[in-house]
Amino acid sequence: MNYGPFARQLRTLGKAELANLSEVLRRGRMSIFFNEGGFVERFQGAFAKYTGAKHALARCNGMCALAEAVSVSGAKAGNEIICDPVVHFGGLAALYWNCIPRFADIEADTYCMDPASLEANITKNTKAVIVTHLWGLPARIDEIRAICRKHGLFLIEDCAHAVGTRWKGRHVGTFGNIGMFSFQEFKQLSTGDGAMNLVNDEKLAWNMENVWKFSGESPAMMTLNWRMNEMTAAVGLAQLAKVDRIVKGTYNASLKILNDAIAGCEWLKPRLVPKEATQAGYWFACTWQGDKYGMDYRRFKKLNEKLGIGLRFGFNETAPYQFEFFRKGDIYGNGVPYHTPPFTKVSKYRYRKGLCPVVEDVMPRLVTVNLIFMSIPEARRTAAKLRQAIAVMNRG
Repeated sequence: MNYGPFARQLRTLGKAELANLSEVLRRGRMSIFFNEGGFVERFQGAFAKYTGAKHALARCNGMCALAEAVSVSGAKAGNEIICDPVVHFGGLAALYWNCIPRFADIEADTYCMDPASLEANITKNTKAVIVTHLWGLPARIDEIRAICRKHGLFLIEDCAHAVGTRWKGRHVGTFGNIGMFSFQEFKQLSTGDGAMNLVNDEKLAWNMENVWKFSGESPAMMTLNWRMNEMTAAVGLAQLAKVDRIVKGTYNASLKILNDAIAGCEWLKPRLVPKEATQAGYWFACTWQGDKYGMDYRRFKKLNEKLGIGLRFGFNETAPYQFEFFRKGDIYGNGVPYHTPPFTKVSKYRYRKGLCPVVEDVMPRLVTVNLIFMSIPEARRTAAKLRQAIAVMNRG
């Protein structure tokens, strides 16, 4: 999709960012080291205040921040980490440390982790859980947290899509042991690349910043360089001041326009937003139910192309555990798959079709639109085309 001139209407990079970047250059310090009162420190403090967390640790990108969360979770090689199976990033973070991704199923109406499936997947070998607040909608995080506490599991919240997302008025990322936020280009708050890990436990935060960090001396445990630089933080601090206006005024408004477009359509089922949830617009999503009404999915897809609606179908088409990458297990290309000895001595878990029946049914039915670079006028045009396609399909 060509976003053209509309992109600048959504998320501006202007005077505030330039002023912050100029200050970085005047100070002459590009990193957090020996830079008291620098932008990394300020961004961390401002983001902690925004979310209500005790500590915010700025990181270089979301995938690294998620991998760091796994590295401090206590999970060891061969241990299982339960993830949800729409996006695969939690599974990848587990694999970085030779842990076994185990997939809990999703709820058919929210597309987020099903707490009942989570509990059913816990074994003696389970050490941590990575739950995704998918596309700006919170998972049932209080139930998930209760399950993790009951079983002594380390809880990681993947909030990559969830700046401004709340559950019962509390910002996501503050329920678990660590909450990870991504600031990549296609997120609600963007620094190009960058991330933040939220931590409420004082000892864990201190260890991550002082004992386990990557620096000149040998670390106390295997770690990498997760740090954010001053230039990135300077942009992030300016963007944070705007993010609520952008989310509410553009992304949520666009989400409502598209949800209104499918209102009353029996065969496009809107995503459920629980009453406890505050959604932050990120992606519009619904599910195709036309097969239950004798309709042809292929025809709807052709109408999407003909009218230029811009819908995406099926998201990843299949669950991560059906990808060859996960199934073969040879993640480093060294001929030692993680589903062969010594890992099989501690984990008997295998990837197979039917592992998560709900996600396998929902995934090909997903109909989505990315809202991050969509202006309000473009959302209205997309909605008009979508209503036109619905009318054509209804006429038979």
